[in-house]
Amino acid sequence: MALDTPVSEFRNHSYIRRKGRITKAQTKGLTTFATDFAVTPEQVVPAASGCPVGIEVGFGMGHALLRWAHDAPHFQLFGIELYQPGIGALADRLHREGMLNVHILEYPAQEVFAKLPNACVDEVRIFFPDPWPKKRHFKRRLVQPPFVEALADVVKPKGIVRLATDWVPYAAWIRECFGANSSFAPQFDRVRPAQSGSVQENVRGKTNFERRGEKLGHDITDFEYTRR
Repeated sequence: MALDTPVSEFRNHSYIRRKGRITKAQTKGLTTFATDFAVTPEQVVPAASGCPVGIEVGFGMGHALLRWAHDAPHFQLFGIELYQPGIGALADRLHREGMLNVHILEYPAQEVFAKLPNACVDEVRIFFPDPWPKKRHFKRRLVQPPFVEALADVVKPKGIVRLATDWVPYAAWIRECFGANSSFAPQFDRVRPAQSGSVQENVRGKTNFERRGEKLGHDITDFEYTRR
């Protein structure tokens, strides 16, 4: 797929705050506990205090981010999300489990990465971002050439970017955006048919978006890039 469609300027990004039903537990997490874990982009590096830094963009209900936190307690992890039920669900679980190495950024991802210092992040994970399949909505896709350039600025040399999608045209878009940036080297690019088992479950587990995609018969593509 040629990147000949207009893409948004990085600092003039377009985003949608998704709405959804919110449970009592999520409401409690949002109103009572979320502020305990909330940070601003400017606080990411001070909060890390010399620890490895990981960022998940669009953590949804927080399942993959929590798994990451348990698997890598030496990391300081930062989850970016605007979806209020998801923020509430994650904050509630962080409180109940006493997790201290996870922080929440309620900002558009573009704003976060625009404010981070160069070479300060060890790993970024972007699992099942909204594919915005209609051509007129391509400008709303998170992965754009300016966003990949911002990732190249903030990810450390030899740092990792992992992505997954269940939309084959978006996988081609991701592949081309990263392929056009010489700062990243592809390490993993694999497509698997729906219902065949996740090739990356040892890293991220199986997300709700992935299960939904499988039910719809969508192939799953996993990517891994390293910063040169």
